[in-house]
Amino acid sequence: MNWSRTVRFDGIIDDATQRKMSASLPGGSSLQFGAPYVPADRTYGLVQGPASVEPDAAAQALSGARWYEETIIALAVEPTPADALPAIAAPFSPDAGVAGMLECTVLEKGIVVEFQPARSMPSLILNLADVELRRFHGYRKVTLLNPLPTEIIALIAASGLHAAEIGPDRILETLLEQSGVE
Repeated sequence: MNWSRTVRFDGIIDDATQRKMSASLPGGSSLQFGAPYVPADRTYGLVQGPASVEPDAAAQALSGARWYEETIIALAVEPTPADALPAIAAPFSPDAGVAGMLECTVLEKGIVVEFQPARSMPSLILNLADVELRRFHGYRKVTLLNPLPTEIIALIAASGLHAAEIGPDRILETLLEQSGVE
């Protein structure tokens, strides 16, 4: 695939609707859904396509979705104790200064943070939450809400393992997919 975009749907998308949406995309494009996140009443997806299909053509097929200009990461962070919620939400407002922060939605029991992985790594986001949680002697539950393309997975792995040589061509699942093994 030559391009990928994250999409967000308001509401929970059932399996039949997911299949219908996937089938509505232009040829060569694909749509992969993340698990619906009930507390935020959202479902995220990853649209990928070849160079022969413009992202705008795929966007027309999914007109009810919010399209991002790139692949983002959406994380749900649920702190314990609940008193820590305002403290962990504060550093993630788009005006707080974290590069690439797109949105922070405060929910009853947690937050949903959307950010650009090219500008801020997930480790930074989690470390900021942990700094605030230490004041409360708390902990967190984190859920990845959207599927990620292989390039972003490789970027995260390379950063976390301090191994710059890790790329999409070094991920076993990608190599198996390219060779046609299922």
